[in-house]
Amino acid sequence: MGYKKIILSLVWTILIFGVGVLLYAINLHKKNETCQSISIEINNSNENHFIDSSLVMDYIEGNALLGNAAENIDASKIEALLEGNPHIKNAEVYKDLSGTLFIKIWQRNAVMHVINSAGEGYYIDDQEMKIPLSDNFSPRVLVCHGNIEEKCTKCDTINSNILKTCSCIAQFVHNSSFWGSAIEEIFVSAENEILLTPKMGDAKIVFGDASDVENKFDRLFAFYKQALSKKGWDKYSSINLSFKNQIVAKKK
Repeated sequence: MGYKKIILSLVWTILIFGVGVLLYAINLHKKNETCQSISIEINNSNENHFIDSSLVMDYIEGNALLGNAAENIDASKIEALLEGNPHIKNAEVYKDLSGTLFIKIWQRNAVMHVINSAGEGYYIDDQEMKIPLSDNFSPRVLVCHGNIEEKCTKCDTINSNILKTCSCIAQFVHNSSFWGSAIEEIFVSAENEILLTPKMGDAKIVFGDASDVENKFDRLFAFYKQALSKKGWDKYSSINLSFKNQIVAKKK
């Protein structure tokens, strides 16, 4: 029994020593490790092009990071810097043992282009965040204009009820291939009445509030299919969806 205990103790001593040597080697490697490359992955880039790899490299001064000691590169600080960009929704930054710095970015998804009453333009994304205009990319989304006072000074979330209603409509249109190709713009009148401009015909569509958005578009689709296909696009001056479960259309 004594002999077995000595052998077991010796094995554990060797294992502990080996682990210590391995940890020392890893720490030594980390100290000598330099940033050899930067790998940038930008998600949802098929829909949005606010950010590309070259812009990210400029933004984080990537060329200055190459060749630097990896232990001196603060991944969390780079994440915070990237997420401070109003066109970036989320960022993940990490390093591996080969000296590569990995950057993953998710862009914000614009659904509406606002032009307020002062002529200032900005976007609204699918989380009701305000995004400043970009010199690099102009997404093809609904334009919303008219009696809108809200500015984009802090690029925060929407504050006014009227803009929240417009955003709700824009998100529905953005997610529908049919309505995305059928609705041109959203207009807010001086009386805060929300009007939609179709791409075909000149009848104004009075939408009402943000309640029953899907139901209102279903009713509008049924009206398009039944009435407009028979009488034509230019027979009506207005189509009112603000009344529950009905459509009030006025002929010219």
